[in-house]
Amino acid sequence: MYKWNEMTRDDFKEITEKAIVILPIGAVEQHGPHLPVMTDEAIVNEIARKSGEKIAKQVPVVLGPTIPFGFSHHHLIYSGTLSLSSNTLLLVLKELLESVVKSGFQKIFIINGHGGNDEIIQLAARNAAMDYNVTVGAASYWSIASDTIKNYCEKHQLSPAPGHAGQFETSLMLVIYPELVKLANLVNANPRRNPLEIDLLYTNVRIEKPSIWKDIDGFTDDPNSAFAERGKELIEIITDEVARCLIEFGK
Repeated sequence: MYKWNEMTRDDFKEITEKAIVILPIGAVEQHGPHLPVMTDEAIVNEIARKSGEKIAKQVPVVLGPTIPFGFSHHHLIYSGTLSLSSNTLLLVLKELLESVVKSGFQKIFIINGHGGNDEIIQLAARNAAMDYNVTVGAASYWSIASDTIKNYCEKHQLSPAPGHAGQFETSLMLVIYPELVKLANLVNANPRRNPLEIDLLYTNVRIEKPSIWKDIDGFTDDPNSAFAERGKELIEIITDEVARCLIEFGK
């Protein structure tokens, strides 16, 4: 697998016609009192890297640099969040995709790690395909592996995934950056978290309520029930599914 940032300008010339470019995008935003604000970036970077490695022998892959910022205005009520507006993020993606195309690539796949980016990456993919006559894919990693994740969580009686800063993401971070997980900080969490507000995040109808993240203290389910072994297994099954998706995309 090639890594975009480690290549010279001449390296690109040899692979542009056949290679898939993977472009990961995350976010910098609060993840409760116990996870770092880089959580979405860290997770999607790991998933993109491992998925690319799994298919590298079958199709040339270039792992692009992870875009750290996303649309996170709903988390600005908490310190540490760095957010782009939806219009700005769409423009950023447009110009980055244009840059990738101008380097000669014909197939680009955006892998997303933050819920607030989901609709925006899909719109960016559609626009780029029309504007530049190239093939562009876009999906959140949990959407690609949704059935597998759901079955795993049901089998092991885990909370619904992906959630936000709960059991799922905390388990993944216990594998990727265990030194940055601070479960002891949860003693400072708001004891009056409203479970009815959490339920609004899992409906099939989009409901936007500015106060929801404050009402649930910034996380959806109990992170104390997270553990690394489940995180390792989840990363493997997710990256297997993402790898399969990328192989199909590359055909």
